[in-house]
Amino acid sequence: MRRLVLLLLSLVAMTAVAQSKYPINEDFKSACRMTLSLSRVVLGSGNLFLGIMPKGMRSDEVLAIEKHYITSSFDYAQIGLWVITPQRRSEDLLPAQLFLHGGGFVFKGAPYHYDLAKEYACRTGSVVVMLDYRMAYNNEIGVPLQDCMDCWTWIANNSTKLGIDISKIAVVGDSAGGFLAIKTALWTAETGIVTPERMMLIYPVVDCSMRTESMAQYADTPVWNSVLNREMWGYYLQGTVESSLLDLSMDILRRLPKTYIETSQFDCLRDEGEQFARLLQEAGVETTYCQTEGTMHGFDMVQRSPITKRQITERCNWLNNNK
Repeated sequence: MRRLVLLLLSLVAMTAVAQSKYPINEDFKSACRMTLSLSRVVLGSGNLFLGIMPKGMRSDEVLAIEKHYITSSFDYAQIGLWVITPQRRSEDLLPAQLFLHGGGFVFKGAPYHYDLAKEYACRTGSVVVMLDYRMAYNNEIGVPLQDCMDCWTWIANNSTKLGIDISKIAVVGDSAGGFLAIKTALWTAETGIVTPERMMLIYPVVDCSMRTESMAQYADTPVWNSVLNREMWGYYLQGTVESSLLDLSMDILRRLPKTYIETSQFDCLRDEGEQFARLLQEAGVETTYCQTEGTMHGFDMVQRSPITKRQITERCNWLNNNK
């Protein structure tokens, strides 16, 4: 415990206090106080802290939770994942979700991500696989995405053992996890492996060109902003050039499954999420889009907020439509 406290204090000391000038809802006042740096020192300390934090990943009368490891097809490393299964009352196959957490490609999943994964499993009756994919700042280029693709392959190959209906599998991602979800879905369409039946994106990262109006406007929003976003892309791309997902052709967009996209009002990522939703609709992909008001990036870390509770209900209602 002493080690945990010292790590937390050091992490807080390396954050920047955000004096927000934006009319963000009072529910999120505490979450708006700090905005993390993406220096390598902070990333190292922060991920060490996140790695040892309690995650509440224990089975109970509602959920059966197991830790598994898969072997990377890239470098044969062992990658951890959690399988969260509703306690069964029948032998019926369950829908499933691959949940890819946010964190700018550089931070491990936070406790609220694990809570979200369990909430999705409980409220949708789905097997949720939460992947502890590797970070971009201390791995070779492409490793985070390759981990996601390897996990999808593992789910497809183990669907019988997992007790899932492979025709009812979704890919879910928030923030940077949203980008990984889109790329994973596109990869499944190219390879002929099982494709997701639907995709849910929460304030997703979409545009590496960073050309939207909200990206120019929100350089100082709390929790996340365009300054941090540019640093994030530096870690992910590692000097390479990648096309923006906003530049995908209509033919490629049509390969994506029905999609739910949710954005936050005071978030530099807002416009790229909205534009991606519009592009999907233009391509004929069934797409649900909503923008939450009075919110900032990562607002759902404040789990007691009525806004957060409402949005989780909206997400689960949408996911439940695949039953």
